[in-house]
Amino acid sequence: MSQKVIVRKNEYQDSVRLMNISRKVNAIDGVKKVLVLLGTDGNKKIINDLGLMLEDIKSSTPNDLIICVESETESSADNAVIEIDNLLSKPTSKESKYAVLNNIDQAVTTMPNANLAFFSVPGQFATLDVINAVEQNLNVMLFSDNVALEDEVHLKKLAVKKDLLMMGPDCGTAIINGVPLGFANVIRQGEIGVIGASGTGIQEITSLIHHLGKGISHAIGVGGRDLKGSVGGLMMISAIRKLAKDKKTKSLVLISKPASLKVMQDVVDEAVKTALPVTICFLGIDSKLNGNKNVTIVNTLEDAAYSACKKKKKTVKIPEPLNRHLLNMTKERKYLRGLYAGGTLCYEALLIFNNNNDVDVYSNIALEAKLKLDYPAKGSQHLCIDMGEDDFTNGRPHPMISSDFREERFIEEFTDPETKVILIDIVLGYGSAEDPAGDMVKALNSAREKINDAGPILIAHVCGTDSDPQSLKNQRERLKKAGFFLFDTNADAARVAMRVINNDLE
Repeated sequence: MSQKVIVRKNEYQDSVRLMNISRKVNAIDGVKKVLVLLGTDGNKKIINDLGLMLEDIKSSTPNDLIICVESETESSADNAVIEIDNLLSKPTSKESKYAVLNNIDQAVTTMPNANLAFFSVPGQFATLDVINAVEQNLNVMLFSDNVALEDEVHLKKLAVKKDLLMMGPDCGTAIINGVPLGFANVIRQGEIGVIGASGTGIQEITSLIHHLGKGISHAIGVGGRDLKGSVGGLMMISAIRKLAKDKKTKSLVLISKPASLKVMQDVVDEAVKTALPVTICFLGIDSKLNGNKNVTIVNTLEDAAYSACKKKKKTVKIPEPLNRHLLNMTKERKYLRGLYAGGTLCYEALLIFNNNNDVDVYSNIALEAKLKLDYPAKGSQHLCIDMGEDDFTNGRPHPMISSDFREERFIEEFTDPETKVILIDIVLGYGSAEDPAGDMVKALNSAREKINDAGPILIAHVCGTDSDPQSLKNQRERLKKAGFFLFDTNADAARVAMRVINNDLE
């Protein structure tokens, strides 16, 4: 076995690009493990756990590039490094199409009419650049995480003072004037404005709005901490005011996981002032907030989309083959395994499971402390896991970008003789993997070789549209052909999974 570790000072690269390069080089014959990453504290921990820590790595900074290769022979390690360099030297499609600039000042000079800056840099270094952008009257989408809370408050106060958007930090999704930013789907334009402190929550609701025949004016992500007491909903309130003045926006949808009750009520009060029809989905919070006749407060993403479109939800139909599979299943199979890429989709599923008081579902993002699981979130009970949480993604790509470690967990749960049903989400759109359904089908084919029965029931929901790069229709067909049972909403998929657990499909 050969190991090669290289540290290159001041060679910062986009982390998503490095994750994709790691994945490609890892497929080379003779290569066992490849890590191409930056010298962040989280990445150093990953390297240390693999036994590859060197003094140069200990002293590296988040601006330094680290290459770690473990292979069968020294020559295969050398080949891996050569391929890494080849991939790093190739310009991205954007670099070949647009000028590469070194700072905001150059960007503003080159594009004087631009009014929005997108940042994806290590969070520790983002604040000063964002201040510079806001001072130059640019709206900001801050994709970066690990930005200090006090810095977030300062940046948002500065943006509000200048009547600008400061989306983030850790803002993964937005659609502005029909342009997808970050992880976002291709949604028809229309009259519904969406504001969310949840990336996959925005994706699910906007995709469902699209399927229901409506469209959106804008989808504004505000970052997951915006409704916390310390931030005070600064950007959601500001975004409400902006969309209330927007001529294209005739109604609003607001999304968040539960946060400060006072801040959530402040947001509701601001929504009331707009006099627009407003649907509010603060997941799991419905009866504790006071609105008015123009404000509808709902409990799930699904309900939010149907309410915004003024459509009535149809009762879900159970496919007969699913019922037959359940009837032929051994009594040994009894547990639910939810393996989610989308954190808010996982949370919505947990809310639905929680309504079934006879069944406890454990999770790394559990609704109750007694059901909370620490990493790696395993056990002999019902599980529903958000595999996009930091513990799972430290030093590895998010499962929406690359499903490698979700595939591994899928195979493990599928081959467990006690697993009765596996529930997954597939999230499409810009930023997501090229063929996420194909990745899961590959894992399924591998898992089926290891068991002697028909295995657990497979339930999936695909979040996206046919206009997405991956095509909703194509992704659904791949899953259906492989034996997954598909449902049109994440909520329906979770309800059916619970009915399987309760043997309640008739």
